[in-house]
Amino acid sequence: MMDIKRVISTIEKEYIKNNLEKGNRIDGRDLWEYREFDIKTDTIAAAEGSADVSLGDTRILTGVKYDIGEPYPDTPDDGVCTIMAELLPLASPLFEGGPPDQQSIELARVVDRGIRHADCVQTKKLCIKEEKAVYIIFVDMYVINHGGNMIDCGGISALSSLISSHIPKGKWTEDGPEWTGEYFSGDEIINELPIPVTFGKIEDNLFLDPCLPEQLVSEGRITISVTKDNITSIQKSGTTTFTTEQVRMLSNKAFEIADDLREKLDLWQYKSKQE
Repeated sequence: MMDIKRVISTIEKEYIKNNLEKGNRIDGRDLWEYREFDIKTDTIAAAEGSADVSLGDTRILTGVKYDIGEPYPDTPDDGVCTIMAELLPLASPLFEGGPPDQQSIELARVVDRGIRHADCVQTKKLCIKEEKAVYIIFVDMYVINHGGNMIDCGGISALSSLISSHIPKGKWTEDGPEWTGEYFSGDEIINELPIPVTFGKIEDNLFLDPCLPEQLVSEGRITISVTKDNITSIQKSGTTTFTTEQVRMLSNKAFEIADDLREKLDLWQYKSKQE
């Protein structure tokens, strides 16, 4: 397979870097501006919740399914939420079929950590009977097109699919779990909205939401997931380093950008109407 990163870095890196030094981007954005998000929910009829989210040219389709199983021994009254990702070969010539590679593992883990370490999924409410039966929620992300910054697109897609979900409520009987005839609404399952905010770095230039050419020539990226009040995870990738001052500055930026994004996207509007 062609080494696309090498070709792009040879031809475009200086052009991209020179524009960043002037405060410009190759797609016309400023340094701290997201590409446009587009969100559609309830796009998969067979799923309990779903979202088709685009961030610029990046597109991720996410579905929510559930099962009933026994809880972990150390958390006998907590349900489970697990997040997985698959990079479909049709999404990019950089992707190949087969077992999960480093990129898909990173996407799933970074999105999962941001959600897991926030007060996001209300796992106590997903318990049907302590030590006996809990909900196991599966959030599966499928990358349909790779245009850079899959993590932020995936994070919004995962939250949107969970908010839109309609999972049947169960109760414990002598014969085991039984459906009550009601459904969990999105705001019963989801509390906080942890937003992943990813910054790229090329030499001394820092910028928000790398598009694919910028990502391919970046020396590294850092994703800071935040709720309104707390940092829930920080993940760095690539060979570059970030100084303490840069991390502090980007953390402050992440809170500011995430607050604006929550207001703009209004994710609660996608709550399922099926009660």
